[in-house]
Amino acid sequence: MIGPGTGVAPFRAAIQERVAQGHRGNCLFFGCRQKSKDFYCQLEWEELVTKGFLMLFTAFSRDQEEKVYVQHRIRENGKLLWELLSRRDAHVYLAGNAQQMPAAVAEALQWVLQSEGGLSASEAEEYFRALERSQRFQSETWS
Repeated sequence: MIGPGTGVAPFRAAIQERVAQGHRGNCLFFGCRQKSKDFYCQLEWEELVTKGFLMLFTAFSRDQEEKVYVQHRIRENGKLLWELLSRRDAHVYLAGNAQQMPAAVAEALQWVLQSEGGLSASEAEEYFRALERSQRFQSETWS
């Protein structure tokens, strides 16, 4: 699940439901401007990480000089994402601002498919489109 800013809201319920059902291996990429001001549900996420129910990857874009966004964390964790997509039939859900973020996330995911999966650019694009067609990639964005 990739939910920058308020995009994380729909994933809270999804993760709570999966945890209630005993599902581990939940993965959340969350980004916001500042950890001290915008880290929605921080204590809840950290508790789930401690209990082994959640893998949490955060990007706080304004907490350092060079901006870091969720797409950077996706690239940094490409090996894990490729494993989840190729061997574990993972689903990818994206929610948040519709401006530049969805395209940047799609580009980062295609980069993972190429760098970790060994796919060509056209094969990575087709793999991504196949994820969309099979509803293994779903996006809900707004402006």
